[in-house]
Amino acid sequence: MSERAEHAPAVPAAVLDTSALVSEQRHWLWLLARDGYYKAFWSTFIIAELVRVRVEHSIAHGTARDLYRQRINNLIHQLSDVLLLADYRSIELGAVLPDPDDEPILAAALAARAGYVVSHNVRDFPTGGQAIGVRFVTPAQFLAVLEATEPDAGLAQRAAEPGMRLP
Repeated sequence: MSERAEHAPAVPAAVLDTSALVSEQRHWLWLLARDGYYKAFWSTFIIAELVRVRVEHSIAHGTARDLYRQRINNLIHQLSDVLLLADYRSIELGAVLPDPDDEPILAAALAARAGYVVSHNVRDFPTGGQAIGVRFVTPAQFLAVLEATEPDAGLAQRAAEPGMRLP
């Protein structure tokens, strides 16, 4: 049972975009989801993009193939223990966002009934930071949302602590 499960009536839900999952914030995003402060979602589209980005990054930095495969596999396994899968293909969208490559991310949020997309891709956020009832926020903005829902939990402090690290 999560640390928060006993006293929480409802928690926010968010889709974690690839840019958030490759950032330093991935550690606390995973930790706070694991501990039940919010429901985290991703999709097969996001998983595929995450693997592609991590492979490209590893090759560009000269990381040995065996090592980067092990790290990516470990990351996917750990994230899979916490992130819930949203079927983005169940939602059909028209041209809602400035970048059509972000449509599967919004579709995942709608399929998951998530109120947030957490992303560093701010240049492609919709006008007003919202589309079809889903708010697009940076990890820092999402941490502020979580702190507002749990003001006594010290979430910003927990996010800043080294603690458990993802690969």
